[in-house]
Amino acid sequence: MNKAIVFVAIIAFTVALMDDTAMTGGWYNYKFSNGFQSDNSNPLTKIFKKLSAELQEKGISDIQFTSVTSQVVNGQNFKIRFTYTQIDSTKTGYCLAYVSFSGETCEIHEVELETTPLASNKDMQNGGWSNLIIPSNFESDPNNPLTMAMNKISNELMMKNMTFVKFVSIQSQVVAGQKFKIQFQFLNKNGQMSIGNCLAYVRSWENFVEVSELSFTNPLQLSVQDNQNQNGGWSSYNFNVSELQNGTSMFSSAYSKLVNTLLKQAITIVSVSHVESQVVSGVNFKISFIYAEKNNLKTGKAIVYIQEWTQTIKITSLELAGQAIQY
Repeated sequence: MNKAIVFVAIIAFTVALMDDTAMTGGWYNYKFSNGFQSDNSNPLTKIFKKLSAELQEKGISDIQFTSVTSQVVNGQNFKIRFTYTQIDSTKTGYCLAYVSFSGETCEIHEVELETTPLASNKDMQNGGWSNLIIPSNFESDPNNPLTMAMNKISNELMMKNMTFVKFVSIQSQVVAGQKFKIQFQFLNKNGQMSIGNCLAYVRSWENFVEVSELSFTNPLQLSVQDNQNQNGGWSSYNFNVSELQNGTSMFSSAYSKLVNTLLKQAITIVSVSHVESQVVSGVNFKISFIYAEKNNLKTGKAIVYIQEWTQTIKITSLELAGQAIQY
């Protein structure tokens, strides 16, 4: 068959599958139906087979495309969201792919596999929303959509002299990206613990985060036990190395303050053995550590107070080798 005829036929097939609504950069929604894998003339078939083969080596199976956008260049670019199964968990992924008009070239780029399992069907809510189990230590992954949403919310709150504390509950919806309905705890400008709600939309592969419908409730009325835990008591704080390297949390700021203070006295922290936190009008961090001084290893403790909305960071207590230190 004449190559020119094949070329024109493929372009006609491509245009027929495009939605009429154009997006930024000439991207269009790409229509596809279940069973497209049996149509060898569909460029998605080539992408599906190539992607499946690559991911199978990682123990990933049951790939299903959920949304596709297309851009016509000298061939076609595709942005593809998909679900997959790994170790009995259903997760979401993204990839960028290119297929030439002749179909001879198929390239997969920027494969992104998310770490948060999707909720099972029984948890599905109206409109495709599902309850999301908040994974522990998700903050250690800067590319996790939840981390990106948390950082955006934290910045929004800081502009209002408020401090983000933690997520309380989340619902998610997989679209061309992920949407989250988020309830979170925060400290208001008076240092009172309160509850907030918002919507967040994340396209992690484009580093895009949008927060909307931000709302706040009155300060929480805490029980006696809650008051002991939240305002008067200490609780263990689980930190990780990447948190200190990224410098994006209150604890990393508190730790940096302690490290720099000790360096002025020729003291180097070797390791951190334990951390506790206490929510007041701000946050106290009680840090137990091992340090080196004149080639000898010793133990120390410090309490560092941080109040983000006033940019206050100060060491309120320092103990080295069992001796209180004035600094």
